[in-house]
Amino acid sequence: MQDRTIGLGHNNPPAALDAPWLAGRRALIRRRGRSVETSGRARADTWELTFERQTPPEIEPLMGWTGGTDTLATEVVLAFPTRAQALAYAERQGLAYSAGPEPAETARAKTLRVWRANRRPASAHPQGRATARDRRAGAPNSVSLPDLERALVNPAAVFDTPAAVRDHPRLLRPCKREILRRWAWDEYLKEVAAAEGMAEGEPSRLGDVTAALLALGETWRPDPAAPAAALPAARETDTEDRIRAAA
Repeated sequence: MQDRTIGLGHNNPPAALDAPWLAGRRALIRRRGRSVETSGRARADTWELTFERQTPPEIEPLMGWTGGTDTLATEVVLAFPTRAQALAYAERQGLAYSAGPEPAETARAKTLRVWRANRRPASAHPQGRATARDRRAGAPNSVSLPDLERALVNPAAVFDTPAAVRDHPRLLRPCKREILRRWAWDEYLKEVAAAEGMAEGEPSRLGDVTAALLALGETWRPDPAAPAAALPAARETDTEDRIRAAA
């Protein structure tokens, strides 16, 4: 057994040693970002430190694989949670580096205006917050807001009749129109299926839906290029002008 005298500083970490394979190498610090092959954002904010390639890649003649002799550039990838940590590591190791900028804040995806307006709490609507007396009296704010996301996909599963959409006290007019447009297209497809002799299902209520849309100032017309197509209802003066022009 060998005896060794322990002095001050024996618990300090070992001093950094110069690595000859890092001499003259340049580090690249970049944000990983989201892969184009997926919509997931796992580890998209990670910062990676790689090394600049010094030799060009080589194509293996037999199999056609891409390779090379610069293993440091092709195999070594160091990941850091933040850009500052990656820069601190490069400076601590004495590496020459090139770092990418911090990403700018991206704007959040905007939802459809008619849905965003109807997601406001009852206190944000012009009618104000409903009191207990109003709820007992059946005030408009006492009516619960329907499932708008589901109504966008299948209006008939949320509302019993098109008139329920038209007369709903909590829905704004643009939101009512959007729901009825989708509903009109669904009912139109039922009529097309019945005309082609397909299996009969529920009867079409296209007339009720278009009547509700007409009450809101729109005339719906089916257009395969735009399933939810809707045109503003013509005013009486416009109709009279067309009749005079045709005469």
